[in-house]
This record gives sequence, C-alpha cells and structure tokens, in this order.
Amino acid sequence: MLKKRNVVHNTVELYSMLSNPSELIEGDVLFRSDEYIQLGCDLRDLPSLHSALSSVIDLERYKVLLTAEVSITYMKLEESNALIHWASSLPEAHFCLLEQILPEGSTHPFAETMMAHFEKLQTPLGAVNQYPTARSQENRFASLGWTGVEARNLWKLWSDPNFLTRQDRLSLDIEPFDEWEEFAIFGAHYFLLTADNLKGRDSRGTSATVSYNPGLVNAQESSLGVQSSVTYCENPKSEGRRRFGAAFAISSSRRTTDAVAHFGGMGLHTRTNSMDIYSSQGRISKQEGSYESVPQARMCHTVTDMGAHGALLVGGRTSPDNAFRDCWIYHKFSDRYEKVDDLPYPLYRHSAVHLNDDCVLTSPGKSSSQIIENQFLVWNRAFGWRTCAIEGDNSPSSTYGATLFKFAGSLGSEPVGVLAGGLSDEGILSQDKWKWVLWRQPGKTPIIRFSRLVDHSSGAEQPSIARFGASTVFHKGTNYIVGGIVKNEALGPASEICRFEDDQSEGGITKPLGIYFQQPSLMIGSSVISFDDQIVIMGGGAVCFSFGTFWNKGCYNMAVPRLEEDTVTRVEYRGTVFPTGKDKVAFQSEIFEQRPVVAIPRVKLQSSQDFDRLLKENRPVILEGLSLGSCLEQWTPTYLKEKIAREVVIHEATEAHMDFKSKNFKYTTMPFADCIDRAESGGRLYLRSLSADKPSELPADISKDFPSIAADFQLPPELSVITQTFHSSPLRISGDVNVWLHYDVMANVLCQIRGSKRLLLFPPTDVKHFDIEPGSSNSSMNVFEKLQEGSFGDVHPHEVLLSPGDILFLPQLWLHTAAPASGTSIAVNVFFKGLQASRYASGKDVYGNRDLQAYEKGRQDVTKIIKSFDNLPNDVRAFYLSRLADEFAQSCKN
Repeated sequence: MLKKRNVVHNTVELYSMLSNPSELIEGDVLFRSDEYIQLGCDLRDLPSLHSALSSVIDLERYKVLLTAEVSITYMKLEESNALIHWASSLPEAHFCLLEQILPEGSTHPFAETMMAHFEKLQTPLGAVNQYPTARSQENRFASLGWTGVEARNLWKLWSDPNFLTRQDRLSLDIEPFDEWEEFAIFGAHYFLLTADNLKGRDSRGTSATVSYNPGLVNAQESSLGVQSSVTYCENPKSEGRRRFGAAFAISSSRRTTDAVAHFGGMGLHTRTNSMDIYSSQGRISKQEGSYESVPQARMCHTVTDMGAHGALLVGGRTSPDNAFRDCWIYHKFSDRYEKVDDLPYPLYRHSAVHLNDDCVLTSPGKSSSQIIENQFLVWNRAFGWRTCAIEGDNSPSSTYGATLFKFAGSLGSEPVGVLAGGLSDEGILSQDKWKWVLWRQPGKTPIIRFSRLVDHSSGAEQPSIARFGASTVFHKGTNYIVGGIVKNEALGPASEICRFEDDQSEGGITKPLGIYFQQPSLMIGSSVISFDDQIVIMGGGAVCFSFGTFWNKGCYNMAVPRLEEDTVTRVEYRGTVFPTGKDKVAFQSEIFEQRPVVAIPRVKLQSSQDFDRLLKENRPVILEGLSLGSCLEQWTPTYLKEKIAREVVIHEATEAHMDFKSKNFKYTTMPFADCIDRAESGGRLYLRSLSADKPSELPADISKDFPSIAADFQLPPELSVITQTFHSSPLRISGDVNVWLHYDVMANVLCQIRGSKRLLLFPPTDVKHFDIEPGSSNSSMNVFEKLQEGSFGDVHPHEVLLSPGDILFLPQLWLHTAAPASGTSIAVNVFFKGLQASRYASGKDVYGNRDLQAYEKGRQDVTKIIKSFDNLPNDVRAFYLSRLADEFAQSCKN
C-alpha cells in the first residue's frame, strides 16, 4: 500500500485531482484527501477491517463498492470466503470480482499452462480449483449472502452490446491484431462477477456450493459422440511444431509410401516456408535438391488438395498488414511448385474448398488488419480467378475465417455446401449458418446463392459449426470440423471435433465425436487431412497470454468409424524439408526414394514465331492462355448430343487399362449420344473418331466429320504453322479407362476441351525399355501401375495434367499414355508433319503413326542382311550380327 501511495503522490494527473491531501499516517490510514483515502490493513482480520473502514466513512449512509482484480484468489479459500461473506453484511454493498476460471478443467492446455505459471511464481491460485466455472462462482457468492449475482467470462462480455458497443470495439487503439483465438481462450479463462446485497433481488446462483467433476461431464458428453479411435504419435524433441500452416497429400513413385506435407505457418521462432513430412513408414535423409521457385514463408494461408491436379496454395500473410496475393500449385508427382494466377487482392484468414477438377472456391478473408474482402472467388486453370455474383437478397454479413465445406455428391456444375460463423470487423463471432449453391459456366461469371441453414441437431450439448479459424476435412462421405473458436465460451474436448451430416434438405445435423485425447491438445492453428482410413491432425498450439506457449507435441491419427487396433496405420512425423538458399531446398529421400517424374513446363506464346522455336527444340510443353474458340463454353454433354446425330465406333473395355496387343476391348458402334451418356456415367469406353466418309482410308478431320460443331473449335493463330502441314484432327472422348502406351510418328497438339486428363510421356530414347515389337508402335506395359510400384528401370517419365483450355505440344516419337483425372475427357487432337513430306511412308496413313519410309525400308534391308548369314554356324552368325548391331548402336551416338 505504501507503494501505491507513492504512485499517487508521484503521478501529477492523479495528485492534482485531490483536495487537501495528507500523507500523515494515522493508524490504518496511509493517505487522506477530501476525495480519496487509502487504508492499509490485513483482509484476513475482519474485525480490524470493519473498524478501519467505519473510522473513515459512515457505512450506514454510503454505498460500498468492493473490487478485487486477481487478488483475493491468492488468499486461502476459507479466508477469501470469509471476506466475501463479511462484505455481504454491509448495509448496501456491491462486489466486482475479476479472477481466473477453468471452464474445461485443469487439463485444458491453457489452464495447465496458466496454473503452472502461478505455481512457478509460488503464488498458487486459491479459489479456482473449488470454483472452476462462472456458474460455480455465482453459486459461491449466493451461498455467502449475496443476491444479485452474475458472472460471465471475458470472451462472452466482449460480445455483449451492453458491455461494449460496436463503436467501443472499433475505437480501441490497438496495434494490427490477428490473435483472435488466443484472445478468446484467454477471455474464456477469466470471468467478471458483479453482485449486490439489495433485498428482493434474485441471483443466478444457488445456495449450494457446486464442485466440479470433469470426469462426470466428460462421460455425459462422450455418450453423444460418434464411435472413433485415436492413435497418438509424439514427435521427436521439438520437431513438427508449427501452427497456422496447411496440410496436403504428396505422392511418391511408390503408392505405398505416399505421405502428408505440412507447409508453412508459425514455427518455434518465426514464420516458415518449410514442410514437415508425415508418413506411415520411412525416414528422411537430407539431400540437395532445388526448385525453380518456392513460396515465401507465410501463415494463415490455405492449401487445397485437388487430387491429380495438385494442391493449390492461396495467399497468407507475414504480419496482419503484410498479406500475400500470390498462388501456387504443388505438383505431387513431379515435386515442384508452379506459380499461377495472383489473387485480385492480398488475402489471408480465408477458407477454401475443392469443387471438382482443378476448381477451388474461396470464402472472404482479410487483406490487411483493417479490411475484410467480402467476395467469394473461384479459380481454375483455364480462367484464373473470378469473382462470384451473389444471386438473391439473402447473403452472409461481412465476416472472415468462417467454416466452409462442400457436401458429398455435389458434383458437376452445381456444388452445394455450408458457410458458418466467421468474425466481423469488430471481432464478433457470427452465429449465421448458410447453405450455398454455386453455378459455373466456362467463360462466364460464377453465380452463388445463399439460403439459411437449419440445424436439426437436438440437445443443448451439440457443438456449433459457427466457428472462426476451424479446419474442415471431407472423410468417407462426411464433413468434419476441427478446432477453431466459438462464441462466448471455450471449446472443450467433447465438442472440439464434430461432424456435420447433410439431411438432403435446407439443413443438417451436427454431432460431436466426444474424443478425449490422452495427451493435452489444443486444436488452434492445427491442420487436418483425410489420409487412407484416418483423419490425421498435426501442428497447432497457442500463446497463452504471458504464461507461456503451448504446442501440440505430436500427431493424432483418428479413425472414424472406429477401426480394430491391428488395422490402424500410424502416420507420424518423419522429418522436415526446408529451404537452403534462395531457390535451393534440402529434400528427403527414403520416403521418396526416387522422384523419376519430370513435370512438363507451361509456356505462354506471344506469336507464331515462339511456336516455331518450340518446334525446333522438339520438347513437349503445355501451351496455356490461347483461345480455342467457343468450344470451352459450349461443349457440354447436352449440347454435343443435340448437335451430333451420327453413329461412332468406340473402344469398349473390360478393364481399366486397355492393351492394344491383347485387345482386351471390343469395337462397338453406337449413337454418339449413347457414347456421351455412358462416358458421363463412368463407363470404360474410348472414342478416337474416324473419317465419317471413308474410315479405313482417310484421316479424321473434325471439320468434315462433325460439321455441326466444327466452327466451335478454332486452332489458335499462334499455331498457324500446323495448318500448313496438317494431317488430321480426331475428336477424342474418354471415360474411365487408360489408353495404351504408344508413340506417334507425326507431331501433334492435344487440345483439352472438357474434363481433365493425366498423361505420362517418355522420350524416344526410352523406347527400348517398353517391349515394343519391331514394326509396332504400341506397348502392353501399364506404366501408371509401374510408376506406383516404383518398379521402373532406367527410364525418364514426364508428367502432364491437362485441364480445359490447355494445349499439349507432343513431338514426334515421344511415347505417351493417358488416364482420366476427373470427369469425362473431351479433346481435339491435331496431327501435322514436322518433317519433310518425302520422309513419311507413301500410301495411306489413317492414324498418323505409320513409321517413316526409311525405317520401313530399313527393316526390309535388315531381313535381307540376317538371311545372308544363314547356313553359318550359330556362333559365327551371332558374332557378326552382334558386330553389325554395334555399328548401328555406334551410329546412334554420332
């Protein structure tokens, strides 16, 4: 108290307000003025306290306000209770108490960190274990003689308009702020209680003291949950500690060793652009590798897994006023980052969901600490970023960081999903829940419509999906919501993870999982992914005010529904991939023992001369940003069926991989409309169109074979050289089937119109590895399967994923095979002669894969040479034929 007296004396702003100040100590009076008096006494000595107070004021005439800000909790419990009870006996008293609570018990990570802090200072909190909740504090005061008692945690008070107005919240003079999760859990662990002893007032509390039994509460809540099991894998030392990163699946050359990457986020000391790798097997040993480019360190970004199309990284930030607008695709099979279209503005704290193919929807986020960007954006490879137009009068209020997910089965052009929660500009967590429907047409503005979502969940214990900062994951047909914060209270373990089930109406049902991790966990800033049969949760943690930082120290493998213990795959931390220079990256090896796949580069042509240069280089590339005409927008299944009435001959397969040698397919003639319908329904069929007039004699030409749609497709003017040496232009339609590995003697461009397709390419020098018979251009080898098994020999595979609008330039003799990536694939393939016409075999060449004239003649000569060695001893014959073979091999090197 003497220190406080000195503060008053030495602070001009305080001292100047007082009249007739006196610092003469008179018993318990340490400082006296007309307006202010300081008393120094022992609060445990209640008779002396009453006497001292009565000596300076008339207790019968004055109202007494007692305030205790984290003070009486340091007293022994019986002493602080006695003080509270004494205060209630004053003629007219009001009490205001600010203290800690344990709303989710002492094992909650924030509570555990807080309690350890005060124990370390040797100032243990006396009341919090006996009265761990706001309600139990109300009951405490009610039992000690107070009537009008109300206790609310600070996070709940923050949202109360009677406590703080909107203008109050917006006018707070604070630095750029984005630590809302940490603010919320701090506020949920402190309460403000007000009480008075006015007669006739009702109290929210009861007269009985309520003790807290977390075990009982847990048992009640867990009975509401969904059957699940959890395996915990602790990371070594301090590895794997990051929050506000993003997780996505990465692939290897062997399917059995696919893994999860956890990219970016806040690490132990700073933001990072490294990746933690999680897998069920293997370990990482660092080796030098390099990316052409790599995203900068960031946090609060999204990475959306698009299956075979890669993973799209969007935005993020360093500080709240330094946000990113750049976007990247991580290509899984070739292990490289590709920078794609920038956002129209910087963005962080948004949410993102995969719609289909290479299409991603993002919800509103922030571009700076003061600005919420309230647009919904859609990205795909062909058109870049587009802002959605909102249809109708219903639309969400301006929030960011909301829960966003898509329902199962919402495929095609009308995906359907949910948007819930999010923070407003004043930091209020919205309770709105919306159902959204998105309409997309190529080349046009996407349209999104909102309607109110009805939550049909029953019971007060059901968790809310209206959250801020939650992670969502689609797993086995159901959406799961993990972590984040909710309004007014702390999320407990029973409701921290929940699932939302679509009821096929305007609503749905939320169910808690009721999982209680054996290890303390804080699902703030954690990342979640569906991997094999499990949901994998990694990272996460928070700064717990001034008490210290809590980190999740391991990885959680959650099987929903519950799996038998011997079937659970342990996915755990294996190591970290981190930058070693401007563009260098130290990469892992054993999980990805070989990374044989090379990504085909993407280029943008400025003129036809650029394409001429590519022809001379004779390397495959993806041409993007070129116009193919109106076909990208118009060639829907309905449109094509209306326009094309002719019959077509298709390959109808019995297996996923077609083999030209074994002919595990049959040729079937059917109406074009039936071909489209069967492909759309997932049928194993493949159309490579033939000439409508003379299919066995003339090459395909889309302008003649499909005149009703030919005008929709236009070869870009930058590729005008192709028209000068044009050979054919077949229409290709693929269902759920792989085309055999083969090479074409003529160069060609494959123009992807609809759906997406994955191709593997091999340079001509690899031809000897694929058991292609002399005179044939086809192999029976299933190279997709070989790539997954990691059983390739010394070959050099290249990968490309074609999306609508992409054009693949495929040089002559490059071996290639194709598989569907998503949806029915529709493409136009234009073949042209890259060599002098005299070099090609004379006569008809319907498919553009008849070998060169020199090769055909050479094979005849080889037959004659071999025959000339007849009637010689076998060893002599073999000797000279091998010598001739060496001469041929030597000529290939010259």
